[in-house]
Amino acid sequence: MPDAAALDRHPASGANSPVVQAAERLVSRIEALVNQVAELKADNATLRREVREALALIDRAGEAAAPPRATRRTPAATPKHTKGRRRGRGPKGRATPASVTPDIVLATIGKLGSASASEIAKELSGLGDPVSGRAVRWLAERAGAATAVGEDGQLRYRLPATPPRLQ
Repeated sequence: MPDAAALDRHPASGANSPVVQAAERLVSRIEALVNQVAELKADNATLRREVREALALIDRAGEAAAPPRATRRTPAATPKHTKGRRRGRGPKGRATPASVTPDIVLATIGKLGSASASEIAKELSGLGDPVSGRAVRWLAERAGAATAVGEDGQLRYRLPATPPRLQ
């Protein structure tokens, strides 16, 4: 049986085969790349150290240039006209009364037949709690009311053909 070194040589010339030569070139190139990566890592570590030192220097220069802070704040000046000052709006709460629910809106639509959001809002507001047409539109859409554009161009609400799903 032939030895392994004999298989690597070209049988006619006795020299290494082209595959072995290509592999040796590839290995030497990989070794060169490994050396370059090691050099770049060393350069990178040096640059990182220099950047940290530069940032520390900038921080020290900023602290030295800043005026010392006063330990006590000066009191705020009192306003001259406290009575004439208008108050801003209060915190925003629920715009729609809690008594107006999607079921109430559907019941009102059933009572009126086909109605616009403002007509439904007028009907509900007449019962006690003021409601906007915008709130009615929102509640009617969530309740599943059917919509159609009326002859006057307004969006009109009516009861759905099928009853709404229970949750």
